[in-house]
Amino acid sequence: MKKDNPIISFVNVIGQIIAFFAVILWLLCLLNGALSADNFLGHHFLGDATGILEYIKYWATLAALALSGLEFALRKPLLFIIYAVVVAGCVILMFFPGVLESLSGMAS
Repeated sequence: MKKDNPIISFVNVIGQIIAFFAVILWLLCLLNGALSADNFLGHHFLGDATGILEYIKYWATLAALALSGLEFALRKPLLFIIYAVVVAGCVILMFFPGVLESLSGMAS
């Protein structure tokens, strides 16, 4: 049986750690929304941290998925290049949501 490249093993471990904490964060955010929506508590139990935790939740999910896909894409150089472009597109559109509008304006 062929042993994995050390880089692939490292990406695998980091992805697993991020995925573990992302699932915990998803549970916290879902409980926060469910308990405040039904007037059970009447407010978010996470308080002012609700907004930032929702933001971190989406980034942690993207990071876990990106690392999982990277583990697969590192095995083939052409696939890695395509995957890197796709992930970069996701990151750019998440950081700068107005970029797509600007690009479509430039194209027309």
